[in-house]
Amino acid sequence: MLALLNDFASYQSYLSSVVRFSSWCNFLHLNVSKTKEMCIDFRRNRTVISPIVINGEPVEQVDSFKYLGVILDEKLSFTEHVTAVQKKFQQRLHVLRKLRAFYVDPLLLRLYRSIIEPLLTYCSICYYPALSVKNATGF
Repeated sequence: MLALLNDFASYQSYLSSVVRFSSWCNFLHLNVSKTKEMCIDFRRNRTVISPIVINGEPVEQVDSFKYLGVILDEKLSFTEHVTAVQKKFQQRLHVLRKLRAFYVDPLLLRLYRSIIEPLLTYCSICYYPALSVKNATGF
């Protein structure tokens, strides 16, 4: 769920939406241990929000969350995502460097396009404009 919590009334509305959602899911078994809550807050003085409770169990609050392969954090800075992509990139680039020693040059471009390029371009249109200069030029 997405909500703008700027006063107590909006927080109460958010809690009632969660209650309505959990009651709507009563025919499904909602696994609260796999449910996470992340508050995106850009303010300097962040207010502490108590965790929501579904079926008597508190929902875990997290600072970052991996959604569809992109790691989102509470400030939407994507630093953690870029670090994870850089780590995978270095591992896959090592494979290409080792293969270069076997003089298989015609295959190197094909391997780059199949194992490295998708890693670098996946969802980049979503997070690239939000990157800092350090993260954008870190490769």
